[in-house]
Amino acid sequence: MERSKPLIHQVTLPDALPEEVGESAWIEVIQRMDDIYADLVEHQVALEDKNTALEAAYRELHRTHEELKQTQRQLIQAEKMASLGRLVAGVAHELNNPISFIQGNAFALEGYNARLQGFFTELEQLNHPPVNQLRERNRIDAILRDLNPLVEGTKEGADRVTEIVQNLLRFTTPQKRSVAPFDLAALIRNSMQWVCRSNRIAVQQHLEIPESLEVAGYEGLVHQILVNLIQNAIDAVEPVKAPSLWVSVKMDDQMVAITLRDNGPGIKREHLATIFDPFFTTKQSGKGTGLGLYISYLLATEQCGGNLTVQCPPQGGAEFTLTLPKVITQAITQNGGTA
Repeated sequence: MERSKPLIHQVTLPDALPEEVGESAWIEVIQRMDDIYADLVEHQVALEDKNTALEAAYRELHRTHEELKQTQRQLIQAEKMASLGRLVAGVAHELNNPISFIQGNAFALEGYNARLQGFFTELEQLNHPPVNQLRERNRIDAILRDLNPLVEGTKEGADRVTEIVQNLLRFTTPQKRSVAPFDLAALIRNSMQWVCRSNRIAVQQHLEIPESLEVAGYEGLVHQILVNLIQNAIDAVEPVKAPSLWVSVKMDDQMVAITLRDNGPGIKREHLATIFDPFFTTKQSGKGTGLGLYISYLLATEQCGGNLTVQCPPQGGAEFTLTLPKVITQAITQNGGTA
C-alpha cells in the first residue's frame, strides 16, 4: 500500500497560537501523529499479507484434505476389490467340479434324447393301436418336443457358467508376464476399430490422441481393458439416436491417462461405488455377466500398476479414466505381486 503524504505537510497551522503552546510543540504533536499513522499503515499492510498467506494456506489445506479423502476412498476400494478377488477365486474353484458334472450330464442327455426320438419314430411307424393310445395318454409327443429345448438350455447355461468360472480363474491365478514396448496410440485405434466393427450400431468416434505414443508394459492386458471399456460404452449408447464416443489422452513424464466418455444415459450416483464389483450390472438379463468392469479394474490396478476410475461428467453420459505408467519397471503377477 502506498504511504500517504505526511500529516505535517497536510496540516495548516493557525496564524496565531496561544502563548502557552509554541509552534514547535504543535509540530512535535503532528510528527508523532504522522508516525502513528505510518505505523498503522505498516500494520495494515502486514495484516493484509498475513490474510493472503492464511487464505493460501487454507486452500492448500483444503486441497490436501480432498486428496487425502480420495486416497482413503481408493485404499478402501482396493482392499474391497482384493477381498472380493480372493472370495471369487475360492468360489470359482469350488464351482469347477459341479459345472463339469452338469456339462457331462447335459451331453449324455443329448445322446439319450436322440435315441429316444429315433425309438418313438420307429414305434410310430409300426402303427400299433394300444401303443398309440398309451403314447397319446401320456403326452409322449409333447414331452419329446420339450426335450430338445430343455437339453439345449441346460447346455447353454452350463457353458455360460463355465465361461464365467474360467474368466474368474484366469484373472485370479498368478501368472508371470514380460514387459515389452508398444505403441499405445495405435492400440487405442485398433481397439476402437475392432469393437465398433463387431457391433451393429454406427458410433461417431472423436479421438484426441497423438499419432504415436511409445510405452512399456503389458500390451495384451491393456488391449483387454480398452476393449472392455469400449464395449461397455457401446452397450450404453445403443438406445441413443446419435451414439458417440470420445477418447482423449493426457500424459506427463511418468503417467498416461486415457479418458473414454459416451453420450449414453450415464450411471446413477448410487451405483458409482459398486460399478467395479463382480457380477454388478445394470444391463438386461443375459446381456452381460457383470465381470467386464471388474476384470478391467483388476487388470489396471493389480497387474498394470495403474488405476481405473469413473465419474458422471456435467455433459452427461459416463466417463472412465484409465491411468497407466509409461514404463512398468517390474513384471507384475496376476495376483498383484512382483516377479
